[in-house]
Amino acid sequence: MMELGLQTFTLHKLLRKRGDLDKYFAQLSAMGIKNLELAVDYLPLSFSVETAKLVNAAAQQHSLQVRSCQIKYATSSADISNTIAYMQALGAEILVNSTIDLKLLNQGEQGLLQCCEMLEDLRARLAPAEITLAHHNHHYEFLRVGEMNALSFMSKHTCLDFALDTYWVQKGGGNVIILLDELKGRVPVMHLRDFTITKRGFVTGGTNCEIGQGNIPFGAVLKAANAAGVRYGMVEQKTKAPMESIKISFNALNT
Repeated sequence: MMELGLQTFTLHKLLRKRGDLDKYFAQLSAMGIKNLELAVDYLPLSFSVETAKLVNAAAQQHSLQVRSCQIKYATSSADISNTIAYMQALGAEILVNSTIDLKLLNQGEQGLLQCCEMLEDLRARLAPAEITLAHHNHHYEFLRVGEMNALSFMSKHTCLDFALDTYWVQKGGGNVIILLDELKGRVPVMHLRDFTITKRGFVTGGTNCEIGQGNIPFGAVLKAANAAGVRYGMVEQKTKAPMESIKISFNALNT
């Protein structure tokens, strides 16, 4: 059964200094949240083992566990020993690659193949430490590259796992339920956020919103996620009212 948690990007405008970790982790714990995915590049702290220990201590104090870390490729690949030590200090087993290299993606099939090779190398270097590398999608991965979209290309040409993001899948024109079936066993963690259409004058556009306030059928998504072996579903949202939005999303998921 998939466990729910929070992606800390949701709080990135609130986590401005060290003391904020204790303040907001306490509030998350009071809501009954137990699992976190750390948005590492948005922390106001260095990418170091000392930082990982600080975050872990704050999490443990409030009965929270960091299960995964979302980190940009440039950060995670620069010093593999430091990356592994950072993950181990947190007790996190899943490293989520933040985004695809857009310059390589824009080069078509050959550029995307180079991107796959880079991520495969990173995956192989993390594997001996029993750290899983999962690629996080945006809507970019639904760009057609030859006879398939970039996400399908990546799944075919690598042994990567994936961190499917419900909002970005919807925005890219994909179907998260079908993808969960196609990638069964390769999605250890998901990012859960809803998608809604908003009216701006005579123009409509899609944006993220609290779960249950949009158009994604989360009942079916959760069922498909459990069937696909997803371990963690991390609620995430870009919002001006993080704590209120978190409450709405978790209430919707728990009813």
